[in-house]
Amino acid sequence: MAENELVAAAVATLVLVDNSILLGRRVRQNQFAGWQCPGGFIRSGESIQQAAKRHCLEKAGIEIADISSGPYTSNVFPDTSPLLHTITLYQIARSYKVHDQSRFQDAGSCWQWYAFDEIPQPCFLPLKNLLLSCDLAGL
Repeated sequence: MAENELVAAAVATLVLVDNSILLGRRVRQNQFAGWQCPGGFIRSGESIQQAAKRHCLEKAGIEIADISSGPYTSNVFPDTSPLLHTITLYQIARSYKVHDQSRFQDAGSCWQWYAFDEIPQPCFLPLKNLLLSCDLAGL
């Protein structure tokens, strides 16, 4: 990566209920890129929590509450040109309400609850990096 290239800021929300996590299919450039939490890039002027709420609503059709800051990951995507480097700032939501049932039940995204010890593979790189660095049960 060239010195003057920027690192992109992203947010992902760990929606945690009863020792389970909400995950959906991440599709990137029309290819399955792995399982991930609702998330995406942070817009200019947007707070981290605002971005988390927006992405949860847009991607999974849920409104989140009881939000706290979580860990972060540094992610270098080796197969992108130009090389993509993101910092994913995780938020933890312990409460949610389905706002848009059709988005929540979208067959393409496959939003489902998974026990911490039954997370499907492969994981999208930020979630993979998170799982290598921390224990979800300890959050």
